Amino acid sequence: MNILLIGGNGFGRVHAETYRRLGLDFSVYDRNPQVLEEYRKNYVVRSAYSDLSEALSGDSDVVDIVLPHNLHFDVAMKAIDRNKHVMIEKPVTGRIDEAIKLVNQARRRHLKFMVAEQFYFDPSFRKALEIVQSGRIGEVRTVIVRDQQRYDAPGWRSRKEEMMGGSLIDGGVHFLEIFLDFGGRWKYVDAHNYRGGTSIEGEDNTAAIFTFENDAHGIFYYSWSYKDPPKVPAFEVIGTEGSVYEMKETSLMKPDSVRTVLNQPVLNGTIVNVEWRDVYESEIGGFIDSIERDTEVPYPPENAIRNLEAVLKMYGR
Repeated sequence: MNILLIGGNGFGRVHAETYRRLGLDFSVYDRNPQVLEEYRKNYVVRSAYSDLSEALSGDSDVVDIVLPHNLHFDVAMKAIDRNKHVMIEKPVTGRIDEAIKLVNQARRRHLKFMVAEQFYFDPSFRKALEIVQSGRIGEVRTVIVRDQQRYDAPGWRSRKEEMMGGSLIDGGVHFLEIFLDFGGRWKYVDAHNYRGGTSIEGEDNTAAIFTFENDAHGIFYYSWSYKDPPKVPAFEVIGTEGSVYEMKETSLMKPDSVRTVLNQPVLNGTIVNVEWRDVYESEIGGFIDSIERDTEVPYPPENAIRNLEAVLKMYGR
């Protein structure tokens, strides 16, 4: 399996570390020669490319795209047209028509296409979702999902054109994943996007109220401009017979080497034990496994399109 990582800087290093943990060699493209030199020294790389066309024309079977959002569609389509399986960092792109084209083109060519969404693989979230879907808290009436941090985004994340928006389409889409998985299909949303004091060109705050098709309600808040934020649960799901929420204290008994994004769930006041699994190994390893076994990718592309539709509706587009 020949893998090409496109974009070695920034979050690309998380992907590279995951390939190392999985014992997979890979090639890398980056326009920064210092980044390429770092990869030559610190990783077992088959090739290091500074020219994107040359990289895409190589012998890779899989292309892993970690680039600014506005480049996602063009690079992914070029890779698919060269008969390469594609994994792409969220968001899939900034336009619904482009997202659908990518999914359909990959299917026509019998290629695997997946958006990298590590929150979907978080063991605490998976356990909480299992609890909710099993009916242990009764009918869901309220879903609250929020993340409050201070992040003066550097580089391309500070520029609206490359982001195709602001904080919501970048980090907020992770939290929309768990929000919509808990709440289900929605019929109304009242959203407000605004700037709260960071240096980014796009919005750094989003506040929204959702009404789901089952008439439950959802509160969604995402902020990059919150100074000294309090520790609050990332998710709270309240039903007619109980509740489940994320514990904010340090997760119990989790090995330091296991990378997760959320802490353990609390069901009706009792901490629930989970089976710890590394979210990036589950995500990337699962994608590679789907290629080798010719099975469905572990994260459904439909979820990525659903999340993008919600983002664009919240942006008023």
